[in-house]
Amino acid sequence: MFNKSLKDEISNSELFEVLESQTTLETVRGLLREKDLPHSASSWEKMVESRLVPAISDGSLQVEELVELIKESEEHGHKHVMMYRFNPEELENIKSMFDPTWLNGWAKEKGLPVTGKYVFAAFPNVPTVTEVRVGDGEQKEAIVLKIARTLQRRKTAEIVEYQGREVYMAEVSKYRAVDVVKVHGSGLVEVRVHTRSGAISYPGAALSAMNYLDGILPTGTVGDYSLGRARDVFADSTKRPALPPQFELLEAELKNDRGDRMQSSSDPDHGGINGSEVTTGVIDQFSDAGYDAYCERARVSYKIGNTRKINVILTELDNEIIVTSNVTRTEYDEILQAILKVMEIY
Repeated sequence: MFNKSLKDEISNSELFEVLESQTTLETVRGLLREKDLPHSASSWEKMVESRLVPAISDGSLQVEELVELIKESEEHGHKHVMMYRFNPEELENIKSMFDPTWLNGWAKEKGLPVTGKYVFAAFPNVPTVTEVRVGDGEQKEAIVLKIARTLQRRKTAEIVEYQGREVYMAEVSKYRAVDVVKVHGSGLVEVRVHTRSGAISYPGAALSAMNYLDGILPTGTVGDYSLGRARDVFADSTKRPALPPQFELLEAELKNDRGDRMQSSSDPDHGGINGSEVTTGVIDQFSDAGYDAYCERARVSYKIGNTRKINVILTELDNEIIVTSNVTRTEYDEILQAILKVMEIY
């Protein structure tokens, strides 16, 4: 459900700018293909000029359909995902939040969009809650809240002549960042913080996002969900047979209680670390030397289909996953569920 006529509310320039930043060409091609519209385009410029503008002008493509793509795509990809979990003793106390009627009452009281309503805030002046809903895809017992904000990034500086001097100047451009809070019925909580430019505390940004659920998400009862088990399994060559085959270990940073550190990486074209006897041998030697060695950081790729590989980083922050590219909901959910299954390997 959208408010008013989006075609009257949204300028084409803003729509296409947000579409480019938060979806992929392949996603847009897929929409056009489903509608039996011309869909080939080798760049965003060509997609906009030769495909989208004509289709919107003649009515064969609706603005709402493009916003629906943005609505889903903005929730996944280019995110620092901070993982938390409710204290099991508190699970019974959060069941009411999954009732749409109850949640609508809470949203109205807070002045937020009710379930089923989406606010398209392209570049809001202040952080804006754009959606609150029950359910996420096929998952019925979940709450999703999204916050859009306008941030700035500096482009690569160039040398220019200014008042008789050569100086470095960098253009500053705005971009739209969307943070997502998802509460699962199991008590798992994901806070997907859009990747920022410059220094930022992602745990701090995650806490700020969770605070928007004031009144239904008592943050004092939520603790970090450690991903240490998954990092250790990825770096343990003896666990390789149990790993989902879609995973490939590309980099690993190990540490032990003695203070020793080691970093290992290998060419992804040759199977990554687990495809190299040299790198696995070095990791095994470090791990077997005692002093309680553990994997502090791991970068893996996850294969989607026959060719697409998504880079995922489990960082030194104990509960953080970084998804480095745009992904669909289906791809994101598949990757997250695969990581959670790795947590169960012993």
